[in-house]
Amino acid sequence: MTQLNRRAFIGSLALTAAFAAVTRSGALAQTPKSLDQWAQDLADLNRDLTTGKITLVDWQDRIGALNTGVELEDLRRYLDFDRLTKAMTFPTKLAETADPHLPTHINVDGIERPWFIRFFGMKKGGAIIPHVHNNMVSSHLIIDGQFHARTFDRMVDLPDDARGDTILLRPARDETMGPGAIVTMSDERENSHWLIAEADRSFTFDVGLVDIAKDRAYTLPANKYNMIFVDPTGEEDGYGLITAPVITFEEATTKFAA
Repeated sequence: MTQLNRRAFIGSLALTAAFAAVTRSGALAQTPKSLDQWAQDLADLNRDLTTGKITLVDWQDRIGALNTGVELEDLRRYLDFDRLTKAMTFPTKLAETADPHLPTHINVDGIERPWFIRFFGMKKGGAIIPHVHNNMVSSHLIIDGQFHARTFDRMVDLPDDARGDTILLRPARDETMGPGAIVTMSDERENSHWLIAEADRSFTFDVGLVDIAKDRAYTLPANKYNMIFVDPTGEEDGYGLITAPVITFEEATTKFAA
């Protein structure tokens, strides 16, 4: 090897080692500026939905692409995840919540419906108990831990004062999800979901908009959180549908989060 080639080879090794050190240190992580762009894109997407520029399913597809395109560790730092969730002790199998905030320089003007971003955390065996929503969209990005997630399409509401209200559900997804996976819902697609934590300190990062334009009129009223609790554990009929009784929060907690 000539002296020149030897110097070039040593220089190449030095650059490789330096690049590895930078990568390990996180110096190539997403910058605050790029995460500001993620936050602005999130606000713009919500605005576009509430002003009718995009459909419910468009929102689901786009929020899925946006939130699975961000590095989770960077998102955690940006939203102060560790500080907000550190004190959670999970005394029950119901989720604990904490609400992060976007920086004040993100433009959120003109979003015409109430909306939120939120961390949901639970211990192993904890659950986001099964429910459907009226006139709402939401997304649930797995940010830590692992979940068994089931989702359903809401087909028909069957009010019955004598025998009890039910909802016909069609199973959509039934899978184990780890960090980076996402579940979305709207009036049009996968309106019902049920998540069970399979690891201690399992968390989702949620985005939701409520009281969106009521393109679909429901015969069954929701609670103040736009939720109706259901029991989706019945057998499917010959058409692939489950008759899910409408139940109270207390009944749902006893069955799914006791």
